[in-house]
Amino acid sequence: MLGFAIQWNSFTLAEVVNQNWLPYAMVIGCIFIMTFQIFAYSSQTAGVAITAISSKISVVIPVFIGAFLYANESLSLMKVLGLVFAIISFLLVFSNNANMKINPRFIFLPIILFLANGLNDSMMTFAQRKFAGFNTMLFVSCIFFFSLVIGVIWLGVNYLALKQKLHYKNILAGILLGILNFLSTYYFFKGVETIESAIFFPVLNTGIVSLSALIGYFVFKEQLNKINWLGIVIALGTIVFIAFAK
Repeated sequence: MLGFAIQWNSFTLAEVVNQNWLPYAMVIGCIFIMTFQIFAYSSQTAGVAITAISSKISVVIPVFIGAFLYANESLSLMKVLGLVFAIISFLLVFSNNANMKINPRFIFLPIILFLANGLNDSMMTFAQRKFAGFNTMLFVSCIFFFSLVIGVIWLGVNYLALKQKLHYKNILAGILLGILNFLSTYYFFKGVETIESAIFFPVLNTGIVSLSALIGYFVFKEQLNKINWLGIVIALGTIVFIAFAK
C-alpha cells in the first residue's frame, strides 16, 4: 500500500488492470509470499544454516538463466570464478557448529526454497527486461499487493483451522519488515535494469551476507570463528573481483 500511496495521483485502477505486466506481478507476488513462508518453516525445522545457504546459493539460477536468455549477458571465466567464490563465502560465513544441525526429514524444504528463490529472482529480472521503461514503483506495488492478499488468506486459514492468535508486536514487526522488503525490491529492479545478472546477483548476495555477519558481530555481539571471518574476507574480495570481471 505504501507504493500506491506514494504515487496515488499518477495512475488509475483501469490503467493497472490493462497493464500487460499485471500477470507477472501476480505470479511474482504469490511466489514472493510463498518463499517467505518456506524460509521461515525451513529455518524452524530443517535448520537455520542450511536454510540460509540454500537461499543464497540460489543465485546460480538467475545468473545462468540470464546468460542463456539475454543477448547482452554472458558468462566469462572470471564471472564463473566470482560466482564460485561467492558460494564458498556463503558456506564459510554460515559454518557455525551451533547452527549446522540439519534435520534430514525436512531437507526437501531448503531444496524447494533454493528453486523458489531462484525462480522468483529470474522472473523479476525477466519482467524488468521484457517491460523495460515500465513504472517500476507501480509494478512493485502490485507485487506486494498480491502478496498481501495471499498473506491475509494464509493468516485467516491459520486462525480458523489452527486457532493461531495475532499479536500487535508481530503485526508491527511485519509492517516494518514489509516496508524494508518493498524498498529493497524496488532497488532490486533498478539494479537489474543496468547491471547484468552474473555481476548483480553475486555482488548483492555476498554483500548481504558479509554485512549481516558484521552487524551481528558489532551490534548484537554474535560470535564469529576464524572460518566465519575467512568467509567474510572472501565475500568482500569477491565483490571487488566481480566488479572487475569481464
